[in-house]
Amino acid sequence: MALEALLQELLPEPLNAHCRLLAIREETLVLATDSPVWAARLRFHAPQLVKQLSHTQNVKLRTVRVRVRPPERNIPTEHRKTTIQCSKESKAALQQVAQSISDPGLKTALLRIANRQLYR
Repeated sequence: MALEALLQELLPEPLNAHCRLLAIREETLVLATDSPVWAARLRFHAPQLVKQLSHTQNVKLRTVRVRVRPPERNIPTEHRKTTIQCSKESKAALQQVAQSISDPGLKTALLRIANRQLYR
């Protein structure tokens, strides 16, 4: 956590808000950003960051590896499945179109759609 805080201090604004520490493996600092744009900017700062962290901490670093990991978005459960009700006019229009089609497969599919509740 101390290294994460130091990393946030060393990186310029607004880059530090889009970067987080993932791990230190061997002599590689592994960082994550939330988009490719911030990853590119972070790669420009990588050599200076290695020097600064090597001097201030007892961490032996040679390289920085940058990963793009978008932040997870939590979708509330009540919004995941919402029933969409077709209007009576829409159902009637679908049924009317289905009755005028000679292809039995397409006709059956349109009638199923007209009678089904859709989920979003």
